[in-house]
Amino acid sequence: MPNPPNPAPVEKFASLIRWLTHAVAAMSGGDRLSYLLIGLITERLRRINQCVKRIAAFVGDGKYAPRRFAPHRPPADPKPRPPNQLPQKFGWLLPLVPEAVQYRAQVEHLLLRDPAMAALIAAAPAPMARVLRPLCWMLRLEPPPILARPRAKPAPPRPKTSPRSRRSPPPDRQPAPAATASPPARSAAPGQTRGPPRPA
Repeated sequence: MPNPPNPAPVEKFASLIRWLTHAVAAMSGGDRLSYLLIGLITERLRRINQCVKRIAAFVGDGKYAPRRFAPHRPPADPKPRPPNQLPQKFGWLLPLVPEAVQYRAQVEHLLLRDPAMAALIAAAPAPMARVLRPLCWMLRLEPPPILARPRAKPAPPRPKTSPRSRRSPPPDRQPAPAATASPPARSAAPGQTRGPPRPA
């Protein structure tokens, strides 16, 4: 039975998310942030924290297995995805919640320099990347390479084509031989008629 992971990184992460949530909630009132936006941000943070806890529990119990990707089949009746009401700009949370800057440095230290958190991410890189990339984006953090979105491979260069040469016709379609000019007809000599002599 595998040993459960050190709970320290999960607890540190939960503590940072909790303090970050308090900083967001403190922006209510006046002309700062609307209650709707505060609710959306805190719900996003809550879901990130819950997902990290769930992944850590699966890894600790030895129940985590990488997902097998099946060929994607578009649904017969696709439903439109609801629009995302949160800002999309890189680092969008920092101008809205200035206090989030101090927690940004702590999150960066936990993700990049904590050995226990690095071991947890390495044990389940794909699900941890899906959870932590949005957090890095809102805090204007460059995620570590293991969490970064894989870049699309560039298309291979096209082979260089030689200048067009005159195409030769296929074997079954050879060009017709050039028509040979018939020799010019000789003009009859004086006193002679053309053609054989008529019988008497």
